[in-house]
Amino acid sequence: MRQRVKGVEMNKLDTLTIPREMVPLVKSSLQLKKQALEFSLSKYRDRLSAFEQRYGMSSQMFAAQFNAGELGDDAHWFEWQYLLETVRV
Repeated sequence: MRQRVKGVEMNKLDTLTIPREMVPLVKSSLQLKKQALEFSLSKYRDRLSAFEQRYGMSSQMFAAQFNAGELGDDAHWFEWQYLLETVRV
């Protein structure tokens, strides 16, 4: 079955069968991946805060001005926009 999530088409598995003895390993692997993603998310939020402090505006204010074309095309604005999109997903 195919499913669309936030504009991305994905395949959906109804059931995944693995041997019982593999369950702890799979759970452990998923937990490690979750921790890694949470760490990355924390770092992205830190970078967002640094942008907010550096430019003296909230990310929401930045997004409004950036999307209105008021800030120009400097690379740091695109990095800030990327971080915002990444954290929102």
